[in-house]
Amino acid sequence: MKIKKEVKVGFLMILSIGLLVWGANFLKGTNIFDDSRHYYAIYDQIDGLGTSNPVLINGFKIGQVEKIDFLPDYSGRLLVQFSVTKADFKIPKDTRAKIVSSDILGSKSITLQLGESTVFFENRDTLQSEIEASLSESVNQQIAPLKAKAEDLI
Repeated sequence: MKIKKEVKVGFLMILSIGLLVWGANFLKGTNIFDDSRHYYAIYDQIDGLGTSNPVLINGFKIGQVEKIDFLPDYSGRLLVQFSVTKADFKIPKDTRAKIVSSDILGSKSITLQLGESTVFFENRDTLQSEIEASLSESVNQQIAPLKAKAEDLI
């Protein structure tokens, strides 16, 4: 039995499209065959956090930011969806998702500060959120008293 040219071309096109979809997702940093768990955190501001930024525990990358969108209640708060690729790692209920500066240039990441609860989050649960003060805010807080003293002196 001979296979017609149209069938061969069709099979080649389907294979090419599949490789294209897989390659595009691979370059974005997502694996379409993974079994990661997804979590959410709600922030008032995200200070430059973007999709594909890392999610860290004790400096070790365990996931990445998947999606950032506004809450549907028109409050202006942001819903951040992130994934944890270590499927066997359980996150305690009193864990906080904190946005931190991951380097001196100001790129952001989410650091999970683990709690000590014996109850764990399930897939698609929402974690408590925090934002670490940026480097410039920290310097401003420390210099503000010196500035006030210098103004009084002048």
